Amino acid sequence: MTEFSRRFRDDRGAMLVIALVIITTVAVVTGALLSKSWTNVRATVSLRGVAGTSYAADASAKIAINNLRLGKDAPGWVTPSFPGVWTNWVYTNNADGTGCFGADGTNPDNVLELNNVYPAAGDQTSSSSARVECSQVPGTGLFGAGAGVGVNDPDPTDAFARALTTIGNSGTLQGISLKPLGTGNTAPMPMRGGVASESFIDVDNGALVTDGYVWAEGSCTGQIVGSEKICNSPGKVPTPATPTSPVSSVPSYRDATAQGCTFQPGFYNNASDLSAAVNACGTAYFASGAYYFDFRDADHGGSNTWTISTKVVGGESTGTGTIPGACRSPITNASVTGVQFVFGNSSRMSLSDSAQVELCGPSNSGNAPMTIYQQPTGTTSSSSSVNDVSAATATEQTGSKYNVGVATPNGTSVRDATANADASSVTWTMASNAKNEMGVDYRDFPGLSAIPAGSDVTSAQLRIKYAKTTAQNLTVTVKDQTPANAVVSAPDVSGWGTVDISSQLRDQLERGTFDANKPTLQLRLTGASKDQTVTIDAVKLSVTYVPPSLRAAVDGTLIDAPGGNFQGRFVVQGATFAPHGYINLVPGSSNQALVAFRWGIVALGVAFKAQPPQTFGYPLVSIPDAGTGFGSRVTVVDLKVYVCVQAGSCTSGGRHALTVRVMITDPPYGSSGAPVPGKRKMEVLSWAEQN
Repeated sequence: MTEFSRRFRDDRGAMLVIALVIITTVAVVTGALLSKSWTNVRATVSLRGVAGTSYAADASAKIAINNLRLGKDAPGWVTPSFPGVWTNWVYTNNADGTGCFGADGTNPDNVLELNNVYPAAGDQTSSSSARVECSQVPGTGLFGAGAGVGVNDPDPTDAFARALTTIGNSGTLQGISLKPLGTGNTAPMPMRGGVASESFIDVDNGALVTDGYVWAEGSCTGQIVGSEKICNSPGKVPTPATPTSPVSSVPSYRDATAQGCTFQPGFYNNASDLSAAVNACGTAYFASGAYYFDFRDADHGGSNTWTISTKVVGGESTGTGTIPGACRSPITNASVTGVQFVFGNSSRMSLSDSAQVELCGPSNSGNAPMTIYQQPTGTTSSSSSVNDVSAATATEQTGSKYNVGVATPNGTSVRDATANADASSVTWTMASNAKNEMGVDYRDFPGLSAIPAGSDVTSAQLRIKYAKTTAQNLTVTVKDQTPANAVVSAPDVSGWGTVDISSQLRDQLERGTFDANKPTLQLRLTGASKDQTVTIDAVKLSVTYVPPSLRAAVDGTLIDAPGGNFQGRFVVQGATFAPHGYINLVPGSSNQALVAFRWGIVALGVAFKAQPPQTFGYPLVSIPDAGTGFGSRVTVVDLKVYVCVQAGSCTSGGRHALTVRVMITDPPYGSSGAPVPGKRKMEVLSWAEQN
């Protein structure tokens, strides 16, 4: 065998091939492993960036929650640039013009920007920033404890789409005049809901602060803080629709003097009597139901003004007697009866400087609970008369001082003898100076019992055909009424004398309907001498009256505190609809004075002053949130967290990474009457990562 052949058959070359195969295989496997490892490393770095974004969102939400807990004590809190009481401020959805995180100048601040909140993670080259947008959950917060249209009612013709609407556009009783009081007169006047005037809005010092819009067809003066301000815009404010009247007919008549200190629903027509009856009580309660006030005092020389100088509570009593809170509010109670005060014609209310009033209206299925209302339609009824009627009963007075009359013809009764002017009459001849009086009581006059209770007696004339030989006067007294002893005029050429008893019969009719014994007219002559005579031929009564009716309200001041130093309280837990009424409430020097209309006002015009601050949760005028809430000490907010990755700020845009719902519960308010920063319970109701 040749050398070449031996080498060709040698296996040493095969080993090289095997080695090369092994090396190649190891290289391929190692390369694959290295490639996979690098992919994993890159994935890990990327995941760190994703986790960093999630952590940034979590951290931002926690910072926002802590800021809500701390309020004014939170880092970076900036005092708003408009007047207000910012000591110990926290967010409760109060009507102070702020948002969740205070205010940015004069605008509510509901956005918390957190620049560079989380350091670069993974493959990120710089820190990330975040933005937290806060919104209140409807039906929660300080005003979310009841039903209502809310502050964003889209229907501008809804009478209570706004907190305050004035529709007067001529004369002096128009517009919105506001003057906050306080140190340097720079306090805020808080409202909750829109404000609109068909004429002007004038803020004298301080600021009008509302979370709604402010519209005026005329000028605006002074500082105004709101979501929108439009002035000098004719036609901007629609005239509100008229809600249905709480009364469709005149209710049953009530005698104010017979109510004690608990007044019942019905029709009241005497302002003087009502004022005296109410003010005689330490607290005058008005039971739930509809009241119609149509005073007639001014028709007879008086005033149609119900004056209040005591405490008045209307609606379901809570038993506390403390205003506010003396009656059950339809805002915080889903089902409650309440009062409805309807004012007709020129009837009005006037408050003394110390008066305290709280009126709670009835629940109305989430709609405005009408509490104070001016009757929009109706006219004065036509007058009716009962003419020349004779009494069905005449009783001659007897006793040691009375002279007994002699009726002619003999045997005729006194009633028959004096019923008509005819041949029958009664003559009294004084027997002695001791027995020198005559007296007859006349009652049961036909037709009088048909006069409706509460009618206004415009005329009542008693005509007597008589003759006498004494100089003493013949007098008439309406039993149980004053003045007594109205003098009958001297007989005219036909022998008739007259006496006007209009006021006496008017007052008596206001105590209830006429009947067989009411009125009783007492005809008297006293002090005659022996042998002097009095002859009565006929006694006739004529009465003209105006039946009660619903009468449309007329323009005028409806609610007034004329003293100019009001130190009491006037709280309406419900809606006030007074398109013909001017409301003038001017608290004075007392910082305890409180004026609060808690379901809005429609009025001809308003003039308000307010002490700083309005009691916590009691802005001057407000509209409650829609829906049923958790109570006034529970506020629920939604926090939406946006993360701007590798950005030095996050004012807009970014990735929506997280949504958190947080419930804030305040403990019972202390002596300050407001919540305390840092002492609030924070509960996370949901924590939802966003894809």
